[in-house]
Amino acid sequence: MTRKQLALFFVCSLIPWTCGNGLLPLLPVYAARLGANSAVAGYYLAFAYIAIAFGAISAGWVSDGLHRRKLPLIIAGSLMVPLVWLLGHVHTIWELTVFTAIIWLCGGLGLALISILAGLSAGENERGKIFGLLALANGLGALIGGLGVGWLVDRWGYITMFNILAIFSAAWPLATLLLKEKDTRQPQVINTQQEKSPGMGKNFYWLFAATLLFAIPGFFAALIRSLVMNKLGFSPLDISSTGAIGGLVAMPFPLLMGWISDRIGRKTFLYTAYLLGFASFVLLAFSTALWHFLAAFALNGIAMGGYGVGNALVTDLVPDKSIGKGLAVIASAEWIGAVIGFATAGYLLQNLGLAPTFIIGGCVALAAVGLLIPIQNRSRQIG
Repeated sequence: MTRKQLALFFVCSLIPWTCGNGLLPLLPVYAARLGANSAVAGYYLAFAYIAIAFGAISAGWVSDGLHRRKLPLIIAGSLMVPLVWLLGHVHTIWELTVFTAIIWLCGGLGLALISILAGLSAGENERGKIFGLLALANGLGALIGGLGVGWLVDRWGYITMFNILAIFSAAWPLATLLLKEKDTRQPQVINTQQEKSPGMGKNFYWLFAATLLFAIPGFFAALIRSLVMNKLGFSPLDISSTGAIGGLVAMPFPLLMGWISDRIGRKTFLYTAYLLGFASFVLLAFSTALWHFLAAFALNGIAMGGYGVGNALVTDLVPDKSIGKGLAVIASAEWIGAVIGFATAGYLLQNLGLAPTFIIGGCVALAAVGLLIPIQNRSRQIG
């Protein structure tokens, strides 16, 4: 893969991660301004992540069915611009829910298509590095979005923030126009008419289940952080800065973990990431001061480096013909976990309180670690 192509992949990833990471800490607060309680805020975010999961899964259909990734990526990026602007002009929770869901759908579709394009372009010995670099966009996006969005709201309010973020979103389709799309799947088109597509193997499904469970407590934490900090009187910048600091601390780790995993294997780093995610959730349970929240999300940011290693592991485990589908499905696991996490956390907070919510989330995090154990790290397993 050329440096220019890799840089464009990174920019295309950075835009949606910046918007999403910048908005996520403040969306529950914004929903509360429109009259949402804890449960409604959780259901609102859960619905948005149903949309992002559908977007991620549909990327597999687009990739394997149409054998075109660049055009859908441009369309998704172009739709983001007016939709982000519209978020600043909603008056009801229903309007907010609809526009957020469509934005998140575009983000899920776009990020999955970027992963598919990168997976098809990367050589076998550089996958960890490539996906590690793309995962780094998540951390950098959290830093830029967390500080920028919170500062804009503090300084000029929500409407101005959404206007500026809409202009920023326009960089996504513009960068995509410069991408070169290689039709590396073309020689297999004829065979797909005649052969049944190979399975992805039991190891892949263990990884899918582990990824899904790992995501759930992470989104418990995202909702709890926003609602608790808002209740304690922290400003929008304080709330969004937790994600920014997490992204800043975490930035070197996805690339480093991916690069080293190319040499010594993936599972060691997945275990490390999952246990760090559990530790950050435990720390959040005892957070009352700003530095407590910052430390918790710094640990969480490092743990997110595991997603890049997980994507690299997918390309090791599944057959060549199933790479697009495998990456799309594994991307959807995080978003499905978000749906379950937000909906469950909102319900638990509203009906049971903080302590039971943390206990349940911690148990789920430990269960995710256990699901990694059966995975055999083999290359190109045929199911």
